Amino acid sequence: MVEQAEIRVVHQGGSKITFREPVISSDSRFLLCASGHNVKVFSTATEACVQELRGHTDLVTGVLLRPSNHLQVYSCSADGTVRLWDFTDGILIKTYVIGYPICSIYASASHDGVVFIVMPTQRDKRSDVFQLVAVHLPQCADQLVETTEVSAVLGDVSSNPVAVAFGRSGEYLASAKGLQLEIYFFKKQKSYRFFLKEDHKNGSRNTFTCVACHPKDDCVATGHEDGKIRLWRNLNHKKEYTYSTLHWHHSAVSSLCFTPEGTNLLSGGVESVLVQWRYGQESQRDFLPRLGAAITNIAVSPDGALFCTSHSDN
Repeated sequence: MVEQAEIRVVHQGGSKITFREPVISSDSRFLLCASGHNVKVFSTATEACVQELRGHTDLVTGVLLRPSNHLQVYSCSADGTVRLWDFTDGILIKTYVIGYPICSIYASASHDGVVFIVMPTQRDKRSDVFQLVAVHLPQCADQLVETTEVSAVLGDVSSNPVAVAFGRSGEYLASAKGLQLEIYFFKKQKSYRFFLKEDHKNGSRNTFTCVACHPKDDCVATGHEDGKIRLWRNLNHKKEYTYSTLHWHHSAVSSLCFTPEGTNLLSGGVESVLVQWRYGQESQRDFLPRLGAAITNIAVSPDGALFCTSHSDN
């Protein structure tokens, strides 16, 4: 008789590379994509996969450049850890144990040593209520670190990464869910909420789908289910806020992204067209059509030289 041994999966290939928004390195030489349990690093010059960052034991749910070191990235996963990598050499530097499945990760230059993550309010993976928390990353020599300093920032946020964005180098953050837009100002430690009606008589569907913040101005762009884009201003004065509406997409806006200088806003959806709106002169638009499949994510390199679009056909 042959003894039945437990089968253990050592490596799994063929995962999607468009599951989460990709990241372009500061020098525009590398493109980093979450792919199954790993992070794949591609050369933008040759398109070859030059590194595969392996260590997570469950789905990687976000990749993020470390603001204080352009050669390092954070990755987060449903395995409840945040990992710090040197992505050019493929070296795992640190593993931070959070203990909850993580949906997405954010950081800003003005919050040194802190990452922001979206996770369930309960440890249960099936929980459908999510919160945004600040995690202080301990400075120590250990490679495996338990994080103990975690503070809640916003409750009841969307688990979709494109529904949260940081504005003005981390002065405030915007969170969109359903028909509500919430803006949280860190200095005041105060949040303002703005609501839209479900639909109008003309058949528009106002549900929020994605959000992006202008890098320099107090302006928040939101995408909606009916293809409209709203530009919100004066959000730190709850009664005096204004918004203007842009409309080209015929169906839901799936991704919005400002260029690093804030001169343009990029949008995409099921039309397979990348739309570039001139900020301040939104009637001027440029189109990159026939991209092959619906756009799911848009990323821009830190120097603004490269745009990257992810598509529903991987």
